[in-house]
Formats: sequence, C-alpha cells, structure tokens
Amino acid sequence: MRATSTEAALGFSRHRGWDFGDYPYSMEPLTLPHPPEPVTLAPGSLSPAAEDAVTRFLAEAREGFGTTDPVDAESLERLFWFRWIIGHHVSFVIWRLIADALADVHEGTGDQDAAAVRLTEYVRAYCGMLLYTGSSTREIYQRTIRPSMYRQHDKFSGTWAPDYPAVRSLFRGRRPPPVVPHRTAELLREIALTNQIHLGVASKLVERGRSLLQAAVLEGNIAAHRSWGAVFDCYFLTLRAPVDREEVTAQLLRRQKAVAIDLATNGLYPDVGDALDPVPEELREPAVAECEKDLIPALVRTAALAAGRAPDTVTGSGGGPYPGTGTDGDTGSGAPAAR
Repeated sequence: MRATSTEAALGFSRHRGWDFGDYPYSMEPLTLPHPPEPVTLAPGSLSPAAEDAVTRFLAEAREGFGTTDPVDAESLERLFWFRWIIGHHVSFVIWRLIADALADVHEGTGDQDAAAVRLTEYVRAYCGMLLYTGSSTREIYQRTIRPSMYRQHDKFSGTWAPDYPAVRSLFRGRRPPPVVPHRTAELLREIALTNQIHLGVASKLVERGRSLLQAAVLEGNIAAHRSWGAVFDCYFLTLRAPVDREEVTAQLLRRQKAVAIDLATNGLYPDVGDALDPVPEELREPAVAECEKDLIPALVRTAALAAGRAPDTVTGSGGGPYPGTGTDGDTGSGAPAAR
C-alpha cells in the first residue's frame, strides 16, 4: 500500500471529533479486496505508522471520541441513510474478519482458543451492527431506504453481498464450527442472538418482515447471477481493488469512530419528533438490551483484534465496555421495552 494511501486512511487518528467524510453523517466509499483475500492482521504485522495510529485510536476510545451536531426532525433521514450505508460497510469488514477466523478454526493451526475468542467477538460486533443499520424508523425506511434498493433491481437482496457466502453457513447455524469446546456455548449464543435481532429488525421496519426475511433466506440458496454482486457493491458505495489488510483495517477504524460519535451524540434510537416506533418482541429481550449497551465497546474490541491485538488483552464479549471508554458503554438507547 502506498504511504499516501495509508496516511489518508489513518487520518482519523489525528483529529478529535468528527472527521469522516466532508461533514457529519456524510459518506466515503469503502474499498475491499475481492473475496476470498483475507483481511485479518497478524500480531506485529502493522507498519510503525499504522501501529501508532491504532494505539492512538484505542487511547481515544478509552476517553470517548466526543460528539458532533445532533440531528433534528429535518436531518433524521440523512442520519438513517448514513447508518444504513456505513453500518453495512462495517458489517462487510466484520464478515471478512469472521471468514478469516473461521478459516483458522477449520485449519486447526495457531492458537485455537484465541481464534475462538476472535470469532465470537466478531459475531458479537455484527449483532450490534444489525441494530445500528436497522435503527431507522419504519416511515423513513419505507419512504427512502427500501425504494432505493428496488430502484437498483426489483429482486435486490442482502444475499447478493460478495462477502456473505463465506459466513452464510455460520449464521444458518446448521453445523457449529469446531471451536475449542469450552468456547462453543458462548459462540452459539451470539449466533442465535444475531438471528433474533435480524428477525426483530425485519419486523420493525417492514410489515410481515419476519416472513419476508425467512423467505429471503430460502431464496439465498439460489445461485446468484454474476452481475448481482456488482449491483450490490455499487449501491453500498463499495469498490473492489487489491488493497492490503492494513488499509482495510484503517477504513474499519475510521467508520467505527464515526459510528461511536454518532451514537454518543444521538443515541441508538434518536428521540426526535415521532421517531420512536413500537418494539417487536424479538428486540425486547434482555440479551438485546445488553447488546445495545455493548455496541460501542464491541466495535472497539473488534478494532483491537482486527489490528492484531492479542485476544487476552481484549475484554470478552458481553463483559462490559472496552476498558476505560469514558462511559459505561451506554449508547443512549434507553430500555428496549420503553421505546
């Protein structure tokens, strides 16, 4: 990776507060390698400049990244569009991290306990991103987000994502990966929570959302047309190029910082005008409330692991905030049953 590219991607670490895009809640394209090129960084493999940037990122996370301009009723749509696109960016990288961890588990090489911890933490972070991308009101989702997908293709589907096939079997849960036995139960709980949240978000945003999502899962078994992945990438501002793992990690951290600032400013469910919708039963469970509270810390733990930090230096999933985030980990979402 060229030095100028590295410096640009790691620019987040030199400024406190919002520095993603040209202004708060604006976009940047994501550049990923073509699957199945791995993205996980081995310990000690970062360049000195990148290592310094990651260290500063984690130090800033301990203090809190700060806040930005809060949204009002007029800018709520822009916020939820930002969350829809950038939240998916983070999810795509997390899928790649999950795929790398799965490969380590199936190959049985290296520290298998560490591989199981990474895998579980990445799934935990993905649970949080499902909540984040699905935090839109039903009215804005139906008026703006959903039609934008169907303008691309009338069968537009999340199963077209080029990075999804590598993790599909994990989330279907038909055969758990062969992680070390004492880590299996925790991993399976996070996988089950992912599916529960996915159903809950579908129900919240779309009438008959549960049944539509279940039908989409079945349709996902159909081989995708070769152009569908490109359509999906174009919609989500995702480019494919031979970028290296360090740059992918830097792009992830930039987005995680923006997400953390957004949540610190607006909360997961902004209390703006008529922005609060009824909460489906799947999202009222205590495990979901804990995931909401753990959303930012889980992202920071994922950042540390993706950057090659040893798992034994990272707080376990569901175990509270990343040490010293400056808050109790609360995203400002409130009690789920009260929304």
